Amino acid sequence: MKIVNFRGFLALAVLKELEKGPIHGYALMSRFREEYGLRPSPGAVYIVLKKLTDLGFIRVEKRVESGRRVKLYSITEEGRRFLSERAELVRRLERFSTNLKLAKSMGFVDLARNMLWLLRHIHEIPREKLEELRGEVVSLSEKIEKLREVVEWKPLL
Repeated sequence: MKIVNFRGFLALAVLKELEKGPIHGYALMSRFREEYGLRPSPGAVYIVLKKLTDLGFIRVEKRVESGRRVKLYSITEEGRRFLSERAELVRRLERFSTNLKLAKSMGFVDLARNMLWLLRHIHEIPREKLEELRGEVVSLSEKIEKLREVVEWKPLL
């Protein structure tokens, strides 16, 4: 399994969370919001859970709780071995998680989301409204450029 794209990131995060103990899919998604500040879609999470099950990295136990059928996911020894063989990727995942939490607390995640929205809709925005933002954008961009001179760039994952 190649761990470089979002689903690969998610697969590592799933295994890392399952190391803490068995968990239901919905609770796993809640934990991602808490631990990583991410809200992966249920579809993405369940695709990864299925793939990890097919690979033998996790097992599924079906139970009835409060009259409802639920699936409880847990990591297998093969899943633990997979994680331990990728210790450096796991460290990078943990660093990314820490960075993402800090970025979110500083408002940078919202800024990035708004910038992406702006790029998608820039042609719909009146020119005078864009001009109102220009000075602040230039100033922020210059400040970030100065930070880039101080900090060596490293890939997130």
